[in-house]
Amino acid sequence: MSARSRSRSPLASAALLALTTLGLAGCSATPQQTALAPDALLASTPNIRWCGTLALPGKWQDGTPVGGLSDLGWDADESLLFLISDRGWLHRARLSFSGSGELRGYEPLDTYPLRDVNGAILRSRRSDAEALALEHANDGIRGNTQLVIGFEGAPAADGNGDARWQRFYPSGLASEPPHRPAALSDVAANGGLEALTDTPDHGLIGGIEQPPTGWPPKLTRLFTLDGQHSWRYPLSDDPHAALTALETLDGDLLALERAFTPPASLVIRLRRAHLASDGSVAVTDLARLANGDGWSVDNFEGLTRLGGRRYLMVSDDNFSLMQRTLLTCFAVVEPGVVEPTAAEPAAVEADIAP
Repeated sequence: MSARSRSRSPLASAALLALTTLGLAGCSATPQQTALAPDALLASTPNIRWCGTLALPGKWQDGTPVGGLSDLGWDADESLLFLISDRGWLHRARLSFSGSGELRGYEPLDTYPLRDVNGAILRSRRSDAEALALEHANDGIRGNTQLVIGFEGAPAADGNGDARWQRFYPSGLASEPPHRPAALSDVAANGGLEALTDTPDHGLIGGIEQPPTGWPPKLTRLFTLDGQHSWRYPLSDDPHAALTALETLDGDLLALERAFTPPASLVIRLRRAHLASDGSVAVTDLARLANGDGWSVDNFEGLTRLGGRRYLMVSDDNFSLMQRTLLTCFAVVEPGVVEPTAAEPAAVEADIAP
């Protein structure tokens, strides 16, 4: 789900829109290197080492829209990055890194509309793709990757609601009918399946963005897509905190949270989550990035693991000139844990055709 729009007077909004439009007029339709914070602030997160940020343009030179990105997935076998938007678009891209592992380039390859099993393009409410996980993307076999995509929307008693998950081919064509598990029967229409990851112990795990109906205000659901397990995930104390993405981190999960409080407060958290056998979740904060503390964060919603303990996260600009699509690289470097080696980025730089 997108963070709520900031409130402004019509005059202020018009003035800001005019200034922003003038500022963008001279920008090329190519990614630009930027930073989430000054160097001193970047160095203040002992559990996170930052490895570069790119600001993506609103559209490529051929007019393909880039905004509204809600999640992403790294295909290690193909050296490809998949990104989905909440308008039902699937993008593919290549990345390049410096010798020291800094994110330096993003090359767009192609874009496909998501389609159902009959080939019909998903439109309107059916196209609200919010969560992405890749299967068979790191097994040493090329050409067998499947995309698992979670969609937000209203659940329905008859089993035909828009809240669902479904597998797709890398071309954006659905490879099977949609699934509507009981774990999505009590979610908010715009606060449902926002996070997905494929784990070695439990298979595919989904995360609900906001507390389901009848749940305490700071507790939400994690669940296996096969319906065998579920957990109670405690959201942070930040007002309006929401779970936006999950990834694997050693034997635990890496959780991404966003908390937006109108008119302007935005907090992004990275958290380690340990799933207990009794259904509880023990959470440890790794980093808290608040715009009030000097961080130039945006509406971060997507997360993927590059390899080892290196990750990418992406922000959803809501197709707004007042927001940015940011692609940020980071590594988790908790004390006492071996850090990724310098050789890891070489695999990311490999020029392998899709």
